[in-house]
Amino acid sequence: MTDWPRIRALFPAVEKQVYLNTAGGAPIPRPAADAGKRYYDQSLMDGDVHWDDWLQQVEEARRKVASMIKAAPERVAFLSNASTGLNFAAHMLRGRGSVLTVTDEFPSCTLPWLQLGYDVTFVQAGENGRVTTDDFEAAITDETAVLCVSHVQYKSGFRNNLSDLGRFCRDHDLAFVVDATQSFGAFPVDVGDASIDFFISSGYKWLTSGYSVGILCLGEAYLHSDDFPAVGWRSANEPYRLLCDRLDLSGAAAALEQGHPPFAGVFSLSAALDLVDLIGIEAIKDRILELTRYLHKRLAEHGIGVLSTAEEAHLSGISIVAANDPHAAVAYLKRRGIVTSTRGEGIRLSLHYFNNIEDIDCFVEEMTSIAGAIAAPAPQQA
Repeated sequence: MTDWPRIRALFPAVEKQVYLNTAGGAPIPRPAADAGKRYYDQSLMDGDVHWDDWLQQVEEARRKVASMIKAAPERVAFLSNASTGLNFAAHMLRGRGSVLTVTDEFPSCTLPWLQLGYDVTFVQAGENGRVTTDDFEAAITDETAVLCVSHVQYKSGFRNNLSDLGRFCRDHDLAFVVDATQSFGAFPVDVGDASIDFFISSGYKWLTSGYSVGILCLGEAYLHSDDFPAVGWRSANEPYRLLCDRLDLSGAAAALEQGHPPFAGVFSLSAALDLVDLIGIEAIKDRILELTRYLHKRLAEHGIGVLSTAEEAHLSGISIVAANDPHAAVAYLKRRGIVTSTRGEGIRLSLHYFNNIEDIDCFVEEMTSIAGAIAAPAPQQA
C-alpha cells in the first residue's frame, strides 16, 4: 500500500497551503528541485566540464519517458514546452488536408494550424465537455487529414478515450495529434495502442517537474529528417564533425532538439519520473479518481453543482465547481490559503496524488461558508 503521507511530505508547498491547482501548474517535489539545482551547482563550481555526463543523463531521461508511454527512445525529443511540439506537428503535416478539433480547446492545440492556414473544423463539445467519435464522424469530410485534441480538456476536465480516438483515426486515415499536458503523469498512456502520431506534453503540470521542458514523441512514420521543420548542429548524424556545408541529419526525434537540451528541466523531469515510477502510474490514477469521487460526493451533499462529467470512464483530476462569481470566489479562497483557478463558469479544482481528504474537506467547508454570497452554487447538473 502506498504511503501517501510520506509522498506528500516531498512537496513542501502543500504543507503551507491547500494546493488544488495542478492543472495550472504543480508544485515541485524535493527530488525534482534537487536535480535541477544540482545542474546549476555543477555549472557554478565547475563550469562546462560535465557536458558528456549531462548528455548521458538526458539519454537516461529519454529512456524513462519512452518506457512510460511504451515507445522507442529514438521517437522522443525534449523541447522547451508543449506549444513548440504542437507547432512542429503542424509544420510536419502541412499540405495533408484539414484539421478536426474541439470547441474550447487549449489555444496551443489550435493556433499553430490556423497560423499556417489550415482549414480547421471545431466540433461542438456537449454537456460537461463531452465529445465522442460520433461527433467527429459527423464533422469529417474528404479533406480531413488530422485530429488534434487534448487527452484531458483543461476547461471541463473531460478525459478522452485515446484508444477509441486512435481507432477512429486509423479507420479514417487521419494523423492523430494529442496534447497530454493535462494528463501525462496522472493517467497511463500507450502511444502504440492509441496509434498516436504526435504525442506532446509539458512537464510543469501533472509530471510535477517545473517549467522549461516539454516532450514530443513522434510516430515511426514521421522519423524522417526531410520533414523536420527545424534543425541545428546536434541534428546531424555525427554532430561533432560540425559539417556546415551539407545535410547529414539524424532520423531520430532528438534531431528536433537542434542544439543543447534544456538540461535543468530534463534533469528535474527525470527525477519526477522516478517518483512516478516508484508510486506506479496505475496507483496514481486510482488515487486521483478516488479523491475526485470524494470531492464530487462532498459537494453533492451540500448542493454545490459540478459542471464536469460524472462518467467514471471520463473523469480526470480536473473538476469545475459551479459558482455565480468564480473570480470573486477564487480570490476569496486564495485569501483563505486555498489555491484554485477560474475556468469558464466555475472554479477549477485539480487533484493530484499529493492531495488528501483534508484538502478537499477544507475547500468544501469554505465553499459552504460563502454559498449565497460571492459564490452561490449554480443548479447541479447531471
